[in-house]
Amino acid sequence: MMMVRSAYDKKKDDIHFEYWQRCRYLPEDKLIALLDHDNFKLSLEAAASLQLRGGSKIIRLAQMDSFSNRYKRRALAAFILGQIKLNTKEEKISLKILYDLALNDQSAIVRSYAVSSLGHRCEKAKKKYADTLLSLAQSTVLDKSVMVRVSTAFALSVFKNRASIPLLIKLLKDTHSEVKNWAAFAVNVNNYDTPEIRNCFVLLLDEKNFEARFEAIIGLAKRQDKRVTQILIHELSQERIYDEMVEVTAYLGDVSLLPTLYQVKDKFGTFKELNTSIKVLEHLKSKL
Repeated sequence: MMMVRSAYDKKKDDIHFEYWQRCRYLPEDKLIALLDHDNFKLSLEAAASLQLRGGSKIIRLAQMDSFSNRYKRRALAAFILGQIKLNTKEEKISLKILYDLALNDQSAIVRSYAVSSLGHRCEKAKKKYADTLLSLAQSTVLDKSVMVRVSTAFALSVFKNRASIPLLIKLLKDTHSEVKNWAAFAVNVNNYDTPEIRNCFVLLLDEKNFEARFEAIIGLAKRQDKRVTQILIHELSQERIYDEMVEVTAYLGDVSLLPTLYQVKDKFGTFKELNTSIKVLEHLKSKL
């Protein structure tokens, strides 16, 4: 009943763990030296360790590196400034740096990290920088880089503000599936609901990208949009099903799903989400 991780995903996790093990006990100077390593993923793990340790020296280094002529150092600087602990003065300076990098840097990876880091800073500061992010997103939703548009969707997910909806609708109509996936996630996590959002979700039901399609199915079911009923029946008839899809049948409230849920019960046995959904739909059916 759980998502099966691919061999590729497992390999990525193993590599990440290897780099984490390599960096976790290194002294600060060794970690700083790794920022220039040819392997960017290793450099990023070193940056994560420096970010976690914090301190004025690392903050000043990241602020200076944001003006480096090497794009990787600017990207790592943007990453570090996203979640490192800052005092009021340091935060004011860092926010300006991140905003400028997100809007003006020539490197897409730098712009992407800067947008994500602004999202993290907004989240850490209890969303007080939401207006800043909304202002930035007016430009970054149109960025030519997929990475930047994905980061924009992520950043818009960290706070709830209905002014985000027009921006997220643009991202839901993006040409790239990963952008649409993150935009759908942002819509769902903040429970936005408009007719246009639902129509965008209906279009996502034909996406080849499973994650984007998954968000659309869950979103439509929770909004009680019965255009998703036949898709749910199809998904719940597969050899591998997902607990969340079983769970949202109760939200959808379409009693025509009961035969499919009974088949799920016969095939997989009982479990909490299934029992709840069957109970809800049987109760609804008894009132018809």
